[in-house]
Amino acid sequence: MIDYKNTFISYGTSKCLPDFSDKMKAAAIERNLTCAKYAPFPAEESRRVAFATITTGKPAEAYQRAIQSQMFASAVKGTSTHVLCEQLSDGAWNKIAFLLNLVMNEMLKPVEDRLEWVMWIDRDAILLDPCRPLSSFLPPNTTEFKDVNLITNNDAFGLNAGVFIFKVGDWATDLFNTILAYRYYRPDEELVLAEQTAMEKIIHEDKWKKSVVRVPWYWFNAYPDEEDSVKKYREGLEPENLEWFRARKGDYVVHFAGDDGRSGRMPDWLNMLQEVGNVYEKSEQQRDVTNEITKYWSSWLENSLTDDQITGEKWREENVDKKGS
Repeated sequence: MIDYKNTFISYGTSKCLPDFSDKMKAAAIERNLTCAKYAPFPAEESRRVAFATITTGKPAEAYQRAIQSQMFASAVKGTSTHVLCEQLSDGAWNKIAFLLNLVMNEMLKPVEDRLEWVMWIDRDAILLDPCRPLSSFLPPNTTEFKDVNLITNNDAFGLNAGVFIFKVGDWATDLFNTILAYRYYRPDEELVLAEQTAMEKIIHEDKWKKSVVRVPWYWFNAYPDEEDSVKKYREGLEPENLEWFRARKGDYVVHFAGDDGRSGRMPDWLNMLQEVGNVYEKSEQQRDVTNEITKYWSSWLENSLTDDQITGEKWREENVDKKGS
């Protein structure tokens, strides 16, 4: 039986947590069963993992339901979702202040009780696949990978800090402190995208970069297509112009970054996802990154990662175009 008080955790005095009804709880139990039965990969979490996000201001349907998608995945897997409801810092820096607070709280716990890894996920991102364990993206839990502390991805403009995964520990504490201090200690540097720009600059410095890995965009930060994205996903379409980083069945997250119309598009997606259900029951998945993840970490260990493995830009060419030729 899931203890929902420890599954959905809010921070702050306001009550911003979306409702998670008895119907949703029952659906999570059912999805857990169908994931175990139909998913083409081990469906159980292997590490202590969690989601973290923020929602402040007046509740909006799109964002509340997107957070519910994270909560649903946590209920399916027996993990946790942590949601900040207040302003700890100004603007987008609030995210970093929250993550610093979250890590420091975890570090007060005994090692065996604290979270190991956390996925930060913006509230304009929807969790697509509650069957896939968050821990499936992580490196093997062996000493060879002990220095990996941050898993990132780039979009067309560079680092996208809307979705990333970090290890709970001293390294993360130092990183988030450094990001928060950046604008004060380097006031002359232009930070076009606030905390995201600061984070990108920092993780490329020699002190940090050896602990940072970059993985393909679509692993956990796919973007919706610009036209008819709901139809393309629902029907599993693969038109020639559907780029490699666009959301497909089997992807983990769809992120509406920079989408001015997301308040309307996100509910359409969420409604459609309820209709589609578990894509693995009918083997409808278009992309399964399981083997790709295994090869990635093997190559990382051997210091033989290729640009194609890091960017994923040839995914469509190798998995769609070749099969169709």
